[in-house]
Amino acid sequence: MKFACLISDGFEDTEALATVNLLRRTEIEIDLVSVFNKKTVTGSKGTVVVADKMMKKTNESDYDGLFIPGGGHSSVLRKTESVLKLVQEFFEHKKWLMAICAAPTVFGALGIMDGRKYISFPGTQKEMGKAIRVDEKVVRDGLFITGRSVGVVYEFVFKIVETVLTKKALEKLQKQIVY
Repeated sequence: MKFACLISDGFEDTEALATVNLLRRTEIEIDLVSVFNKKTVTGSKGTVVVADKMMKKTNESDYDGLFIPGGGHSSVLRKTESVLKLVQEFFEHKKWLMAICAAPTVFGALGIMDGRKYISFPGTQKEMGKAIRVDEKVVRDGLFITGRSVGVVYEFVFKIVETVLTKKALEKLQKQIVY
């Protein structure tokens, strides 16, 4: 199982890095993909990250899923054609689409969550089209997994691991991190 994680300046540090770190402790590989093709990307809290891959060299066919962390960059990503094109390709090829905090609005911009349940950061509802907001920490609807905010990173990761791998993989991760 291999995922791409889209980052650009202003990504939410904990949502991106904790999720990537925890997923890498399982059987899931994950690449940090620089949306604007810069080798270093700075999070909203000043964490500087070295990207594994540049967006211009990223193909949907290389991955089983796409993860987008929240943060201020979400408002930029949902207006960036290359991001919208990549998300659409993942959607059309029925691959996992995961986002937390304000990042589900990228899916909302495309209308691909219309009629589906989701959760996102409070106040982002207006960017979600006809998606159905539910008051949960983490929501799975089909191939979409969404999380409310940085405060639910563990629950978000746990839902991903249990869903795309197995309950046994989740238990192994929880034991490994002494959860």
